[in-house]
Amino acid sequence: MSWATDAADGLEAAGIGLVVYLPDTKLMPLIEEVQTRDTFDTVLVTREEEGIGVAAGAWLGGQRAAMLCQSSGLMNTFNAFASLAIPARIPLLGMTMRRGDLGEFNIAQIPGGYGLPRMLEELGVRNHCLDRPEDVRDRTQMAVETAFATCTPYVVLLETTVTGYKKENQ
Repeated sequence: MSWATDAADGLEAAGIGLVVYLPDTKLMPLIEEVQTRDTFDTVLVTREEEGIGVAAGAWLGGQRAAMLCQSSGLMNTFNAFASLAIPARIPLLGMTMRRGDLGEFNIAQIPGGYGLPRMLEELGVRNHCLDRPEDVRDRTQMAVETAFATCTPYVVLLETTVTGYKKENQ
């Protein structure tokens, strides 16, 4: 099994029904996996903060949602987290390709991606760096269950040790 299959299995086991996403090369295996399953509805959004709004609407409509995006895009959601999801106690799961750490060659990705766990903590969004492929299914499911049991957002940061990385000369 692949990390993407395991992640989709974890989302499914925890009752996620809607997956909101922005296209990302490294996330495409997971995006394609959830699109093939009848248990998920998928919504392509144009901005990450729009994804928070769609996930909030899903929750208000009685459905659990997850959002897939890259770490640099997740930083676009900070106002939506701080002014909507956190104060209104709207649970959702963010699954984010973390850039800026191991294997990163693009200097523009480093400041945000490397510091993202601390920035999320300062905002009040709990998060977990997922760095072992064998943990993907269970920890994805646990993150969803934690978010919805506590009515708070939770972000899983997928490390390059799980998804692989693009070498500088590629």
